[in-house]
Amino acid sequence: MNVPDFDGKFNTFNTYAEGKMVLDSLRALKNDPALGLTDSGIALYGYSGGGSGSIRAAELRASYAPDVRLLGTTIGGTPGDLVAQARYATRAEPGLTGTSNFTMWLGFASLAREYPDVFDPADLLTTEGQQIIKDIQSRCYATIALTGVYRPISAYYQPGKSLESSLEILRVLQDNSLGKYLPDTPILWWHGLWDELIPPSVVLPTVQSYWERGADLRFYTVPVPEHIVNAVTGWPPAVAWTSAVLRGLPPGPKFKADYQPLPPGFPGS
Repeated sequence: MNVPDFDGKFNTFNTYAEGKMVLDSLRALKNDPALGLTDSGIALYGYSGGGSGSIRAAELRASYAPDVRLLGTTIGGTPGDLVAQARYATRAEPGLTGTSNFTMWLGFASLAREYPDVFDPADLLTTEGQQIIKDIQSRCYATIALTGVYRPISAYYQPGKSLESSLEILRVLQDNSLGKYLPDTPILWWHGLWDELIPPSVVLPTVQSYWERGADLRFYTVPVPEHIVNAVTGWPPAVAWTSAVLRGLPPGPKFKADYQPLPPGFPGS
């Protein structure tokens, strides 16, 4: 079992650098003569942030690390369109969906490290907002969540400023959204019907793009609410499928079993 540090020195978050770091770790594994895994097949698994690194590795494998023999990738709870995710997570949301606000603080803090000229707290945020970013730079995601829930970053914009007022910010988010490349190996992907952190609306268009472009895809929605609950619910089929492909069994037929159960305007839709 290989657990890569796909955050890297910049504590990157939902960028294609994650995929490269995952693939670099697999190359290190393959090239360690003591392990004897030079020609072994590999399967990737990740949920939420871990799914981000895994699926980006799958997208980049053919061009960045064709020597990595990838048998399949299983992910869940991962955003596809980062612009749509940012729009959702930066505004005030009612009920449990308001907890999503912390993801944008987490994202801004990491992107400020990787793209300091674009995500500049001093240019975009008020003094209080800048202090929050400074404070969370050295903290883990769990304590950042406690700081950022029900605290939309949009309340800390300087007058006339926003994420969408900067074309460069939008470009970075668009460039790192999923779907820039098409995985050339089998994919199993699931998402919750109601995910308070990552709504289906920021995932389904990417899934549709994968499908229309011919990806070897199996996608299904979990009929239970809440992000962490979906991680547990999706685990058994993910493990079963991953075990099968690692044992040399076929990945099974492609399918896309998604539907939108929430009406437009419903929190988390």
